[in-house]
Amino acid sequence: MSQTSYVIGHQQPDTDTIISAIAHARLKQAQGEDVVAARAGELNPETQFVLERWDVEEPTLLEDATDEQLLLVDHNEHSQTVEGARDADVVEIIDHHRIGDVETSNPIRFRNEPVGSTATILTGLYDEADVEIDEQTAGLLLSGLLSDTVVLRSPTTTETDEVVAERLAEIAGVDYEEYGKELLKQKSKLGEKEPREMVLGDFKEFEFGDSDVGIGQIETVEPAPVLDQRDAVLEAMDEVVAEREYALLVLLVTDLLEEESTALIAGDHTDTVEDALDTTVEDREAFLPGVMSRKKQVVPPLEDAF
Repeated sequence: MSQTSYVIGHQQPDTDTIISAIAHARLKQAQGEDVVAARAGELNPETQFVLERWDVEEPTLLEDATDEQLLLVDHNEHSQTVEGARDADVVEIIDHHRIGDVETSNPIRFRNEPVGSTATILTGLYDEADVEIDEQTAGLLLSGLLSDTVVLRSPTTTETDEVVAERLAEIAGVDYEEYGKELLKQKSKLGEKEPREMVLGDFKEFEFGDSDVGIGQIETVEPAPVLDQRDAVLEAMDEVVAEREYALLVLLVTDLLEEESTALIAGDHTDTVEDALDTTVEDREAFLPGVMSRKKQVVPPLEDAF
């Protein structure tokens, strides 16, 4: 009997990661494969909204992937994988981030494209496989694409994303700008949580040389409620740095309407942040005009600086 495989995204899953797992599992199932969608953590408010809106069950929670067969979506480095992934059999990767450190013992299908979302790549995979995208799947894929590209406003957005978004919106029967505004409202709910949840809600860990670095992001249409709690948020950041022995933790509070971010800093590398992001850190805070994308505007310069 063949082993069931899990399609799974990164820890602290965002909308693109969850819908990519669902959509890719559906594609594989349509091709006759024994595959289920899984998740490596709790859903955020935006993702919960999306699954309710399109009437889709949440993927199964996989707490330990040891000895399982995995298809990774939306990530490809071990600092972000589900627990036990180092002792799992990774058979496929679909992603739109930098190439990380996931090694395999056999050749695998590895699809990596410089586009704004994994959902964009998956739409192309459906086409290549000649599998029809139904209204519900189109709604899911559109949600992942609009979420990750901040309704096509992020600097990571490509022409491909724009074309795919229009097509998916048509199949799903929605106006993507209107629907996108709904998503932005839901995104902002992360800023209503407890300080530690804010820090770790949309969070990624990176290995830059010998240093472990955490970078969180709160995307909101109203940054004031978050920044009003900065002391409590910084305290939560200090706790995470101590627990996980990070060299640096940066939390981006991104104003989606003004298209700018305020960075809060914990750890010993304030000067590294200043050099990398060409900014000044005062009282553990830095203003970053025009910065909306962790992936494109923050990770590469910080990695270079380390």
